[in-house]
Amino acid sequence: MSEMATTDPEGIDGVRMTWNVWPRTKVEASKCVIPIAASISPIRPHPDIPTLPYAPLRCKTCAAVLNPFCRVDFTALIWICPFCFQRNHFPHHYSSISETNVPAELYPQYTTIQYSLTPTPNSLSNPNNPDASSQPPVFVFVLDTCMIEEELGFAKSALKQAIGLFPDNALVGFVTFGTQVQVHELGFSEMSKVYVFRGSKELSKDQVLGQLGLGVAGRRTGPGFPKGGQSGFPNSGITRFLLPASECEYTLNSLFDELGTDQWPVPPGNRPLRCTGVALSIAAGLLGACCLADAPKEQD
Repeated sequence: MSEMATTDPEGIDGVRMTWNVWPRTKVEASKCVIPIAASISPIRPHPDIPTLPYAPLRCKTCAAVLNPFCRVDFTALIWICPFCFQRNHFPHHYSSISETNVPAELYPQYTTIQYSLTPTPNSLSNPNNPDASSQPPVFVFVLDTCMIEEELGFAKSALKQAIGLFPDNALVGFVTFGTQVQVHELGFSEMSKVYVFRGSKELSKDQVLGQLGLGVAGRRTGPGFPKGGQSGFPNSGITRFLLPASECEYTLNSLFDELGTDQWPVPPGNRPLRCTGVALSIAAGLLGACCLADAPKEQD
């Protein structure tokens, strides 16, 4: 391992957890003062992460990727998914693997791997393919406003700089949170429009999409976009919250200039009430509306 890996507490996987030891029983878990959580940096660069020039091998049931924690039957060329325990057959080009000749995905030290995907003619010609290279990248900023004014100013400055580095076609969304969660509608340029969620209430993905008007009943097209969505996403209403960086940069900069710290009162001797988990759940639901597999389906 390199010097960076030995001095970096997040290691090759870019994962930092609130606890270094996992509770073995429910009783131990109930005694944890701080909830068990993990912070993951999926695109964090690291010199020891290999890059494979082919597509990942996925479980046919849950779409998990082949990894060192999978059980492998080299005789039958079958691997068992550690998440759903589905038995999957290796494709023909894996026929030469054995206990002494394993692919890079099964190396125990390669718990994180990058894949360099080459677009195929079929993916380019199929607009409904969620892996098509024509689909723009999507970025949702989730900003914590429970901080002092100076720190918030530094965060807003960094966000402005990041937006300026995005490709023009990259879709950008913005979520802020403190005691409550605010989802900013960037497609409504006439005035600042925000959807507020209670930070103390957990919401499912379907509930999030429904309250944002992204369900089947509330689906509608954002301003300036034709029916069906200019971005090629299955849920056209998502264009109210995700806009190309070239179109929403001015709106976001105006939001950053107006944004202040969380004003919810904090009792003396206490920390501000942060609803980090709810904010991430809502942001994940927003991203889920971009995927064909997660989009609401209309019934006849």
